Amino acid sequence: MIDCPTTTPQHPQTPDAPEPIYSRFSDLTKAGFSIDWGIASFLVISHCLVLVLTPLAYVVAPAGFWKVMLAWTLLHALIAAIATTAYSHRLIAHRAAKDVRLPTHVIFLGLQLFALQGSVRRWSAQHVIHHAVDKTGQHHLDPYSTTWFDTGWRNFLWSHMLTYLFNHPPSREFDAAMNAKMHPAIIWQDKHYVPLLILANFALPIALGLGLAGWLGGFCLLVASSAGYVLAHHNTWTVNSVTHLWGFKKGLISSAKNNYIWLGPLGEGNHHADHHDHPRDFRNGFGWSGWVLDPTRYVILSLRALGLVKGLNRASRWQEAHIITRRKVRDTKAKSQSVVWQRWEEKLALLGDEWLAAAQTWDQFKLEKIQLSQQIRQAGADKMAAARERMGDTQEEFLRDLQARRASVRAELHDARKRLKERREAFFTALSELKQANMAVA
Repeated sequence: MIDCPTTTPQHPQTPDAPEPIYSRFSDLTKAGFSIDWGIASFLVISHCLVLVLTPLAYVVAPAGFWKVMLAWTLLHALIAAIATTAYSHRLIAHRAAKDVRLPTHVIFLGLQLFALQGSVRRWSAQHVIHHAVDKTGQHHLDPYSTTWFDTGWRNFLWSHMLTYLFNHPPSREFDAAMNAKMHPAIIWQDKHYVPLLILANFALPIALGLGLAGWLGGFCLLVASSAGYVLAHHNTWTVNSVTHLWGFKKGLISSAKNNYIWLGPLGEGNHHADHHDHPRDFRNGFGWSGWVLDPTRYVILSLRALGLVKGLNRASRWQEAHIITRRKVRDTKAKSQSVVWQRWEEKLALLGDEWLAAAQTWDQFKLEKIQLSQQIRQAGADKMAAARERMGDTQEEFLRDLQARRASVRAELHDARKRLKERREAFFTALSELKQANMAVA
């Protein structure tokens, strides 16, 4: 069952772009940052070795073994991406499902090792801090901020990769995120992360390569595995950098943008503004393009179909409409001539309120339909039990009443859907007319 609340807390006003904190990377050391020589050395050396050894490995590989190498690299990168987006990100950091079953934890805690981006516990804690900045405005805490520096190239390099090379100053917020209630399996993976990642990313490909093609095969498959996690690194890091620096539609409460292009992170990059405006949604975007451009939601829906997760969270129709109308009003006002906007502002606000009201009505009927269906299932079970006790008549009447009410709610829900569509179309028609009015004035 998908949770569809009909109300949501009001978003704070869209903040202005925060002032840069630093002018150059050397300023970080004065603020308490220090280079993490272990991680920095590993990332730099692994990137250099992949660039140098990958072409060499393909040249010296046994006949036909290049196909195994390429398949392993792509499979490694895909597994790392899915484990990061579906598990570390949506299910753990954002708790997109109310109930994540033990087999899901066990499977994905193993698969997440291939991402080589820190334990699930540490990864999710950093991501929680990243999103908390949207509400608190304390952007100096954002571990991969795109607003810290006064030049775009510095912000890109920092958010994309350099942030991982540094020890960040301690903070109560990060400690709280790390100490948040976690599944015991997640804590166990955090404690044993280093030996586990060595097994997954080094011992496993070497052993498999040895079995397939001897020592040369072990070398080639190790290089292929290294190329896989390097690809996975940059694939994930683009969500931190690209989707906060470039795009078409800016979010209400963050610098995140919808870009509708970057499919690499399996959906995380395409509707990133939607995600920041409603992060607990198991989906990453609203509307039909959200479905088309979000492969990770198919993974989560598959997990639900298999009974591995239950109770998916998603934005209600009211919440979606609330976010979309505020964005559209903000963007339209910024592009409108003041004289035109003054004439249209009240009408646009009224049409937006009507859309929100229709959306809330739809949500209420949808929720009632779900509740009635649950009651009917329970009543059916009670009826069978009662029949055995010769009390079936009363239960049967109660069940008929519930079924009649559900049929009525279905009809009301159908009408509510039509009104919702009409109000939405009226709002967007007004936006189009307002655009034409601006063009006439210009």
